[in-house]
Amino acid sequence: MTSNKRILMAALSGAFMAGPMASAAFAADYGPVYAQPEAVPVIVEPAPVAVASGWYLRGDVGHSFNSETDGHYRVLDSGIITERDYDTIELRGNTDFSVGAGYRFNRYLRADATLGFWKRDVYGSTEFSDVLFFDDTSKITAWEMMANAYVDLVTFGKITPYIGGGLGFTRVKYGTLKNRAFCYDPSICGNSYEADHGGLTSTRFTWALMAGASVDITRNTKLDFGYRYSHVRGGKAFGWDAFDQAAGATGPQGYDDGFSVHQVRVGLRYEFGGPQSAVYQPEPLPVYDQGPAPVYK
Repeated sequence: MTSNKRILMAALSGAFMAGPMASAAFAADYGPVYAQPEAVPVIVEPAPVAVASGWYLRGDVGHSFNSETDGHYRVLDSGIITERDYDTIELRGNTDFSVGAGYRFNRYLRADATLGFWKRDVYGSTEFSDVLFFDDTSKITAWEMMANAYVDLVTFGKITPYIGGGLGFTRVKYGTLKNRAFCYDPSICGNSYEADHGGLTSTRFTWALMAGASVDITRNTKLDFGYRYSHVRGGKAFGWDAFDQAAGATGPQGYDDGFSVHQVRVGLRYEFGGPQSAVYQPEPLPVYDQGPAPVYK
């Protein structure tokens, strides 16, 4: 064997022996490579929000629209009393006021007691015969005491719609009623005349239904927009004039059949117990567990 062949064989033998050792050194330099596991979302639940309960105060201003009702009155003629029905009784709209105090039991249920005041002009008219007509005008003042309960529905951001109902009593006081009679044929019914009838006071059962929404202004202060329908039971309205009293008439002469009142309201509510807003938190974002990170050497 020639010297060249010996040199070539020695080189091949060295390369063969160095191959495994070089691979091991290469692997040792770079370290292990970990396969990445499939990402699994881990949901982080938000902490529960405490909904405060406790006392609150409220004040409201409302506008009531015109409404109509019925009624009847008694007539004394030659010692005989008969009853007649009004063709219409109209209650004119006006501004109403109320204040109250209440208690929130939880984020859904609250209740309050309110004291309200309203004043109206009232008009009544009837056609007594083909030639005789009556017009009555008066004023009504009323104090209303109500116990109310509300259910707050789903909260959308700072807005919480609600529904509610109430029961109570209204102290209705009529002012002096001006009665005017118009006779279009004096030969039949005489001349027209005017007379005053003393107003009467009565306490009447009242019920109401409410719907609206409250808006969070601050953590404790709510702005309330709502609609309210209430019905005041009928009762006595006015007494006899001086002429009929002299003829022996006693007791009430006129009655109304009650009032149905449609009202829009705006008010403020201050809750001492703290906020009940932000009941619904945003959906939690998923946090992905990436597993152990690879270590490179």
